[in-house]
Amino acid sequence: MKKALENREDIERLVRAFYQKMLADPELGPLFLRVAQISLTEHLPPVYDFWESALFQTGSYRHNLMDIHLAFHQKHRLEKAHFDRWLELFTQTVDELFTGERAQGAKQRARTIATIIQLKIDHLEKQRLEFGN
Repeated sequence: MKKALENREDIERLVRAFYQKMLADPELGPLFLRVAQISLTEHLPPVYDFWESALFQTGSYRHNLMDIHLAFHQKHRLEKAHFDRWLELFTQTVDELFTGERAQGAKQRARTIATIIQLKIDHLEKQRLEFGN
């Protein structure tokens, strides 16, 4: 049964369910498991903090989301298809588990994040090509 997204426990439930889907995905799973080589015990708490900060304005997230993704892009080129799939799985997970204003806000925030990171990567790629790096 779907419920409102109300607290940190709900965020943790959402993120765990999303990562379960994403890591099983043939397109995204290898990026996280082989390229980024994430450890879920280390990776997930900052992700919980991010979404808690984004949805409840707690200020608990202390990392630079953009730098993390740009560093990953240096290891493995992130394409629009990666972001589209990430967003599809995230939206699907939110819709399966939650309803209400914060659930809608989470999906909107995910769309915004995906767009901003893609724009920044595209900008850096254009600069790289311009300067022949």
